[in-house]
Amino acid sequence: MGYFEWHQKPGYYADITHHFDPRARVIDVGCGSAWLADEFRNYTGVDSSFEAVQRAQGLGLNVVHADVEKGLPFPDRSFEAAILKDVLEHVADPMAIVREVRRVLMPGGRVFASSPDAQRWVWHDYTHRRPFTRRAYRLLFADAGFQVERVGYESVVPGTGVISGWTRKKRRPLAFRVIAWWPWTRRNVWLLAMTPVSDPDEAKPGSGST
Repeated sequence: MGYFEWHQKPGYYADITHHFDPRARVIDVGCGSAWLADEFRNYTGVDSSFEAVQRAQGLGLNVVHADVEKGLPFPDRSFEAAILKDVLEHVADPMAIVREVRRVLMPGGRVFASSPDAQRWVWHDYTHRRPFTRRAYRLLFADAGFQVERVGYESVVPGTGVISGWTRKKRRPLAFRVIAWWPWTRRNVWLLAMTPVSDPDEAKPGSGST
């Protein structure tokens, strides 16, 4: 099974999508198979993998090929929401990407991000460069100018996808959410943050504000 087959639509996908209006202009950074396009009317995906982009475009999805580590090919304030699911653990400079996401988000725009917690299992994936802790995730986004709303854990114990198929639930049951806080449980860190409604840089002399 290829790498992108492992990153198809997860069983508990609504743990991500419920944070956003389905009508929002969404950018999906590191979109892979672009499964989030099923959930948003105004969807744009971007990925560094030419193979993944070709597949998504072949399905008629709005996906752009670009090296996300060199910047996002969109104007400032193009989107109302951003999703970075399982992306930042793969890149050399997470701060550069988070700053780019802030640039392309409108004031008051929200971002959801998730990455593996700092545990041994992270290194089973040879494409991972680093794991994260909740504190590191919070600091990463705060230092990039985001207002962090929530930081938590999500359980990714083996078999989660199978159980979601049995229960047919779109969000993780309470038991899974509780288990995620046990330090010996396989889990991801996730974060929800917002861009400031007013950008303090705009108020500086010479910024063009009136």
